[in-house]
Amino acid sequence: MITVVGIFENAELAEEASSYLLANGLISENVDVHTHGTQPSGHDHIGNFFSQLVDDENKAEHYATLARNGSIVTVHAQSPREAQEAADTLNNYGAIDLNASDDSPSHSQMIERIVADDQRLRGSNPIR
Repeated sequence: MITVVGIFENAELAEEASSYLLANGLISENVDVHTHGTQPSGHDHIGNFFSQLVDDENKAEHYATLARNGSIVTVHAQSPREAQEAADTLNNYGAIDLNASDDSPSHSQMIERIVADDQRLRGSNPIR
């Protein structure tokens, strides 16, 4: 499984990207949307999510810092093709650049790792 993560400054764009993905073949069980402000206080679910997903501690904290003030769309893709289509969609809808220091053309991240069900970011998704 490949996890694709896109972080958005605009919650409406995150919801539009999620809606597009769901309307174009992805099932709702494989698309999570977490909107800023939906995390219980005193619990760093976002930090835990990125720590589980990314081995590099500095990179995980960088992603978590960006995500805490935005909306996160996570796609749990079943194939490389589905992951690439999801990343392209998230980028097209305005996912912010997570890698300002490298030359990657993709703003979203594709990580070949399964996210434990209790670590997924399902903060709010009115589409379900």
